Amino acid sequence: MLRIGQIDYANVYPIFHHLEKEKGFKLIKGVPSYLNTAIREGVIDLSPCSCIEYGRNPENYYIIPDISISSIDEVKSVLLFSDVPIEELGGKQVYLTSESGTSVVLFEILMRERYGIIPEFTKENKEAPAKVYIGDTALFGYYNDTSKYIYDLGKLWKEFTGLPFVFALWIIRKDTADANRKETEDFVKLLARIKKDSKGNLASLIDHYQMKGLTSYQIIDYWEIINYDLSENHIKGLLTYFSLAHKIGRIKKMPSLDFFV
Repeated sequence: MLRIGQIDYANVYPIFHHLEKEKGFKLIKGVPSYLNTAIREGVIDLSPCSCIEYGRNPENYYIIPDISISSIDEVKSVLLFSDVPIEELGGKQVYLTSESGTSVVLFEILMRERYGIIPEFTKENKEAPAKVYIGDTALFGYYNDTSKYIYDLGKLWKEFTGLPFVFALWIIRKDTADANRKETEDFVKLLARIKKDSKGNLASLIDHYQMKGLTSYQIIDYWEIINYDLSENHIKGLLTYFSLAHKIGRIKKMPSLDFFV
């Protein structure tokens, strides 16, 4: 039985709402950083994972084609909250959430390559003058936080590169896929069908999903913004990210993309 990682955020709820109704596999919930470790260590077999996990360990995984967790422009759930303008963060402390793999590297890329700035990164001081949050914490803050400056990292990336940003890839351990090919093929087909239908009636999901501090309209608007495609343009954005992550020393080498076929 496949063990499937489930990101416990609103961004992928339209997919997992339908997956939870299916049988034949086990769902294991966690934040992205936990699922990255879990798939690397063989605790789970397949999951939407931070794309940086694939970039650092491509030899371990196949990418499930045609599906991701991405943004075309703004994303609303990967944000910088700051007391000062982003251009003034050089030398200042920035708190980086421990829940993220991809987004903290994205932030560092933007700081170095777009703004020419090197802040002091911390994962301890939550009272730092600027903070990077992801997921439901960031989404709540998008509508409710009182920080003087709020920056959407998906939007900053689009302005910088003109490309979508791929936050998460669906990946499967190669040893699992090779040993359980039929089971893997069946799940990939199921996932493709669910992806196709996942946004057909978002209003109906509100009966099953609530987030304190957000209205139904705000949640549906967020679901409509999140993108699940993995087109050629998405792949260009992904490879650009990997190239820049390599440039700043956050991955050892440019990975090749190995898809499950």
